[in-house]
Amino acid sequence: MSRRVAMRVLYRVAEEGAYAAVALDAELRRAGLRGSDAALATEIVYGALRALPAIDAALDARLRSPSTTDPLLRAALRVGAYQLLYLDRVPAHAAVGETVTACREARGAKLAGVANAVLRRLARERPAVPATASLMLPAWIERCVRDGLGEPRADVFLGPRRLPPPLGLRFAEPPDDAALAALAAAGGEATRSALAPRGVAVRGVGDPRALPGYAEGRFSVQELGAQLVVARAGAQPGERVADLCAGHGTKTLALAEEVGPSGRVVAVDLYEEKLARLELERARLGIAAERVEARAVDLTRGLGGLAPKSFDRVLLDAPCTGLGTIHRRPELALRLRPEDPARLGGLARALALRAAELVRDGGTLVLATCSAAREEGPALADALGSPAASVDVVGPWLGEELDVYHVLTWRR
Repeated sequence: MSRRVAMRVLYRVAEEGAYAAVALDAELRRAGLRGSDAALATEIVYGALRALPAIDAALDARLRSPSTTDPLLRAALRVGAYQLLYLDRVPAHAAVGETVTACREARGAKLAGVANAVLRRLARERPAVPATASLMLPAWIERCVRDGLGEPRADVFLGPRRLPPPLGLRFAEPPDDAALAALAAAGGEATRSALAPRGVAVRGVGDPRALPGYAEGRFSVQELGAQLVVARAGAQPGERVADLCAGHGTKTLALAEEVGPSGRVVAVDLYEEKLARLELERARLGIAAERVEARAVDLTRGLGGLAPKSFDRVLLDAPCTGLGTIHRRPELALRLRPEDPARLGGLARALALRAAELVRDGGTLVLATCSAAREEGPALADALGSPAASVDVVGPWLGEELDVYHVLTWRR
């Protein structure tokens, strides 16, 4: 069943444009996989996507017509090839046999026969020592990352990491030993963050909604780097704060905790359906409704009725390539184009100028992009004019497995 789930996810990523994390969560739920079976499916998905160029090269050398391969057969072959090339703990007969079975159930005997022939040939040539599933990127993306981060930081960011990536949790109160013990009892690992005061990184715990404390609203799911971005905003009790491009509102609700009962946070996003999810999460966390306001606004057209200079702080998590998240979202390498960093950097610049209109005299704007590209970070520093924004970079060189964020701070 693990291979069938991994095959479905890789197919959906390649053919439907699905995000790996979302598709994997959905397929694991549908199959009812937990524990070691879920862990194997997860490792195959993330590992195969990280090493996809090498895997496809190995397969194409053994296929008669690589360019016309059935997409689901291709997904099945990627599942089998990853196990044979990178997972020495999986016996060859299991990697081949169970993957072929999954292919047969999905596409019938003919394509299963092709999968069997290709994978058996690959198994005969299986290396004695498995390769390391390092992140393999198109040359233009690697150049982009190195230009945006500089060589030392890029080396750390692009270096090997454990699979799957950790899941970040943000607690309403700094987590104590009892909270960590409860998470570990769920069958995985739980490590308190030294950088994010309320953050915990977990692995192998399955669906976070089933963890102890979730139903009671003790924590929310938020990547540790994103938690540091909220901290950079520096929201204080009683302040009025705007969270622009708020999405599902994870940062909005973290800001609401920071400003306290006397503060107010306005969440702004283009999509009403995202803001609807924010409302559900607010209720789960027990944050009073009057502390959070949601508005659907197209910021490329105007302020949507928000008063200029009416906020103490504005946080803008601008749309970007997401290159800083590529360890968690390796499928981005399949979708991004060389022109995307400059295009999205231009959008971030326009949104930053709009966001600046909302900052009161003496107030602060924080512009964050989860990208390693120069066009979406340092190149935006002059967008707001004088005084120039200061630029900070959050990333794994700080000592934890973080996504990369460029964080620009500007004060009116």
